[in-house]
Amino acid sequence: AEALVRWIHPTEGFVPPNKFIPIFERNGFILKLDDYMLHEVARQQAEWIEQGWKVVPISVNVSRAHFTREDLAEHICEIVDQYHVPHNVIELELTESAFFDDKQVLLTTVRKLRNAGFSVSMDDFGAGYSSLNSLKELSIDVLKIDADFFRGADSLDRGMLIVSEVIDLAKKLNMKIVAEGIESREQVDFLTDQECDMIQGYYFVNPMPI
Repeated sequence: AEALVRWIHPTEGFVPPNKFIPIFERNGFILKLDDYMLHEVARQQAEWIEQGWKVVPISVNVSRAHFTREDLAEHICEIVDQYHVPHNVIELELTESAFFDDKQVLLTTVRKLRNAGFSVSMDDFGAGYSSLNSLKELSIDVLKIDADFFRGADSLDRGMLIVSEVIDLAKKLNMKIVAEGIESREQVDFLTDQECDMIQGYYFVNPMPI
């Protein structure tokens, strides 16, 4: 599962993230939003565990701006530990663009988070330029293949060839694979044949409230 943010404005109504996330990234409010989402997911997981439900890990986005903090791992642990939930029920999701900033801080933070029991994933893999280099240096648990590979007229030939090779490479690196933005049965069948671990997209269900 993945925690997605939506803004329900009192007068503007439903505001999609592509309208407000870029603004938050520019004005620094994205850091507060990151913390809010982490609090909410940890609180929700704690509630479900208390009720006796079997929970699955929920991934939470951590923005590129947050990975400049040298104490980010400790900061995340402090938030989650307020709710007394095991770290393995929360997956922390970064984008490969974070690799362009202070690489050493990023590598150290990811190592600390994994040592603390969190799963770490890379979102939108293939959308940037550092992909293979980041895989070489970053030890992560989950690779999420960018939805753009599955769009366009050539999505079933050139794009699928690349996806097939990425899945094979990730498995050799002992990572789980998630394909994002899947909307057709043809894509599902292809990914099943390629032994993709998880498939996410409108083919199965649209984003939904808790």
